[in-house]
Amino acid sequence: MIYLDNAATSPMDPEVVHVVQESMESDFANSGTPYKIGLDAKSKIENAKEEIAQALKIPPDFDMVFTSGGSESNNLFIKSVCYPDKKAACLGLEHPSVVEVLNYFGRCGNEPLILTQYLREGRMDLSACEELKRQRARLLCLSHVNNELGSVNDPVGIGRALKAESPQTRLFMDGVQALGKVPMQAEMWEFLSGYSLSAHKVGGPKGIGLLIYPSRMQLDPQIHGGGQQGGARSGTLATPLILGLARALQLARERSDEFIDRCKRMNTRLVNGLREIEQAEADFKIRFNSSIEDSFAGQSPAILNFSFPPVEGEVLLHHLEEKEIYVGMGSACSAHSKEPSKILTGIGLTKEEARCSLRISFGSQNCEEDVDVFLREFVCAWRALYPAFCQSSAS
Repeated sequence: MIYLDNAATSPMDPEVVHVVQESMESDFANSGTPYKIGLDAKSKIENAKEEIAQALKIPPDFDMVFTSGGSESNNLFIKSVCYPDKKAACLGLEHPSVVEVLNYFGRCGNEPLILTQYLREGRMDLSACEELKRQRARLLCLSHVNNELGSVNDPVGIGRALKAESPQTRLFMDGVQALGKVPMQAEMWEFLSGYSLSAHKVGGPKGIGLLIYPSRMQLDPQIHGGGQQGGARSGTLATPLILGLARALQLARERSDEFIDRCKRMNTRLVNGLREIEQAEADFKIRFNSSIEDSFAGQSPAILNFSFPPVEGEVLLHHLEEKEIYVGMGSACSAHSKEPSKILTGIGLTKEEARCSLRISFGSQNCEEDVDVFLREFVCAWRALYPAFCQSSAS
């Protein structure tokens, strides 16, 4: 099996599996109880928070809340800051757990600011800061790394521009696709009011995520109950998942440099292979939706999105599945929608081009040989499908 859809989820790292399993066997006590085994669980959670803070170089004046994943973290922060009447802004290319929150605000009479005219290769143009100031936007919500394109919004550069041009606008970033896949500067925390993470994107367990934010902020809870986590999110803490999250984040940071270098090699090999197919096949036309600069400036090498009309991506995906090669088409949260990717149409693709696209996303288990096998099977599938799609288009 070759798994190339790591932006949807990633296999759990064996070290993380061990941590979670060991904790499930020994840390059954509720961390909110006053007796020893409960206090032991609480102590392990506090140690995990310290390990995360050290791994991510989070300043001491920031706090963190454990959630069920990136979607909940995004909802918790954005709603806390902007509901019911504070204006929020985004590019319109973010994950559904960001865009749909802003759409919900609009249905409640709080129309969001969608900055589609300020796009540059899937990233925000800094000239948007003037519009943010004019519209008095309270919060700018961006993907650190776009989940379909891999394009990078630099938190330091954007934060400095906001500070100079629109200081009333806070910056929130969905960091789910960033950790371990792009360089992360400790300096970014100076400019961030919120940052979300999810364990299962970096070899951790599903069902656990993290929201990082300045301690001075008061979050408006979305889940009410026993007042755990300073009242920001009620509910019994999942000790094994938290420990698994902490270990996954540590490993992602420790292995980041080596993994990024390997992704660059795999990405370059994939791009060159697709170009060779285009040269060899007269009818094969490739469009790269992700940036393919050799420097990977502003682009995560872990993600490559490309189109090849008229063959539809979903049909080709299932042909590859028969060979036990698993690829993606976009956000897994939108995979069952019959509509083409809003991110791809948002950057200017036609609906046909968007439907005729695939996303390859690399994980720690992948190697350059996987790319070679994918290219071989991809072109075989394309050759088998192309005549039928040509006939369909003609009719």
